[in-house]
Amino acid sequence: MLLTFREITCTSPLYLQTLALRERVLRIPIDLVLSADDIAGEDQQRHFVMLDVDDLVACVVIKPLHVTSVKLRQMAVSSLYQGRNVGRDLIVAVEEVLVGSGITDIEMSARQSAIGFYEKLGYHVTGEPYIEQGIPHVRMEKALR
Repeated sequence: MLLTFREITCTSPLYLQTLALRERVLRIPIDLVLSADDIAGEDQQRHFVMLDVDDLVACVVIKPLHVTSVKLRQMAVSSLYQGRNVGRDLIVAVEEVLVGSGITDIEMSARQSAIGFYEKLGYHVTGEPYIEQGIPHVRMEKALR
C-alpha cells in the first residue's frame, strides 16, 4: 500500500470527498450530520489528505489559533484503512508541514476513545473529560520540535 499525502484547499474536488468521509466516520455513528456551522470558516483552515491512488482514505483539518499554534480537528480515516497506520502517517506528515511553517504547538479536542492513539504520537491530556457532540472528549496538546 503506497499512499500519497497532500494538502488541499476548499476549492478542490477532494474537499467535498473529505466532507463525506468526515460525516461517514465521525458524525453518522453518533447520529449527527455535518452542518453549515460545522464547516463555517474552513476556507481559512488547512486541509490534509491521504490518497490511495485517487481514492481519499483519510483527512484532517488544521485550524490556526495564533502565530505558532494550531488546533487539529476532524481527523477521519476510512474504515477500510483503520488499523493500518494511515492515521499515524497522516499526523506525522502534517506535523512535519506545520513545523516547516513555524508552528510549535498543537492542540485538539479528542474523543475519549482516541486518547491512546494520540498518546502514542506524543500528545498528552491537559484537562478533565467533557462532553462535546454528545460524547466524551478530552483536550490534548503536543509541543512540536
